[in-house]
Amino acid sequence: MSSDWELLEEVKHQVELKSGLTDRQSWTQKDYDFLSFYIENETGCRLSVSTLKRIWIRQYHRLPHISTLDALTQVAFATNWQQLKAERLSGNVSTIGSPKSQRKYKLKPNTKKIAVAVLLLLPLILVFYSMQEVLKKEDTNHEEVDFSYRKTVDNALPNTVVFTYDIEEVQAEDFFLQQSWDRSRKVEIFKGTTERTDIYYIPGYFTAKLIADDRIIATTPVHVTYEDWFIAIRQPMSNIITFGKEHWLAENYLALDDQKIIAKGIDINQKFQQAFYQVRDFGLDGDNLTHKTTFRMAPLEAVDCPMISIHIQGVYGYYWVMLGNKGCGSELFVTVGDTQHNGKTEDLTMLGTNMYAWNDVEIRTQDKNVVLKLNSENVFSTSYKESVGPVMEISYFFDGIGMIDNVELQDQNRNVVYSDDFTVGPEQE
Repeated sequence: MSSDWELLEEVKHQVELKSGLTDRQSWTQKDYDFLSFYIENETGCRLSVSTLKRIWIRQYHRLPHISTLDALTQVAFATNWQQLKAERLSGNVSTIGSPKSQRKYKLKPNTKKIAVAVLLLLPLILVFYSMQEVLKKEDTNHEEVDFSYRKTVDNALPNTVVFTYDIEEVQAEDFFLQQSWDRSRKVEIFKGTTERTDIYYIPGYFTAKLIADDRIIATTPVHVTYEDWFIAIRQPMSNIITFGKEHWLAENYLALDDQKIIAKGIDINQKFQQAFYQVRDFGLDGDNLTHKTTFRMAPLEAVDCPMISIHIQGVYGYYWVMLGNKGCGSELFVTVGDTQHNGKTEDLTMLGTNMYAWNDVEIRTQDKNVVLKLNSENVFSTSYKESVGPVMEISYFFDGIGMIDNVELQDQNRNVVYSDDFTVGPEQE
């Protein structure tokens, strides 16, 4: 029988064939990002880019963790690592190249091109998938790990956060600290240390994670607040560019000056994500609220399906409501608490509108029953079971140039707990 190392090489080769990523010597960061996305899409298991790099360029001294081997083997041969080894020992290799596995994982010639196009075309979708981690019940009870933080400034950005941890008793080869849902904001930590600082460049209610190899061993919420609205653009998603009030458009709504966006190095002819954040403890029950806002987008040649994602973040869960141009309903998602609606598997075309005109949107929730209004018309309703908890953040994500107005939050008695109509522009203050 081939050694474990030789078998791993065969698994890697099959993964390359399945994903369309051949010629590994020429792989770039984007190829590793795609491979991570592809494996998670096929198996539901997320393997970090750093883990994949170590495996593919042989930067390891022992076999990867069994969960990693299982994920790779599932992609390669539709089985797990131990089963594959057992079949090799018995001489039964029917799983490899069997008609069943070929039907399940048959590679279309343009798979790579399509998938890479999806990654480039739909940054909001990737953010949606990543942020679903906020709702997941992470299994952190198997090991007792101390993990806490303190902010170094209040209501200001950038904000250096000091994390304190104890990983001395945890058995693993590699350790990481990830400051939020964003996997690009992950740093390596080592045994023998107890502190690590990290900088938050944008506000939000985040879940920081301690990671040992490929498993999350502890989490802690990090509430990075800011004194006012905060605007940032990602291009690409791993690169955050922030904009102060001097970059705001001098109008009675909140937007950025196009020329100042370009002056900051943003290529408006390529995909980018623009975000507006208002982060504070609103003193508002996320299961009984009314949220209102008005929005529109500017047309861009690079954006075929202009979309906005409205995000309301609670302590325990969140709202993620996507609206898009008419005809783009297949790309939309709605998440409230523990309930999810996918435009790929159900009709969400009622959430389509003219994104280039001003639109009024209202989200009203009473006892976890949600009604969505678009331009004063009831267009969607749903409900959820697990509490969202107190509201700690509202934010808006556009896949291009967007603008907002008339933001309002009400409690269950219709009392206004927050409002901003932006009637005083930055140059008038």
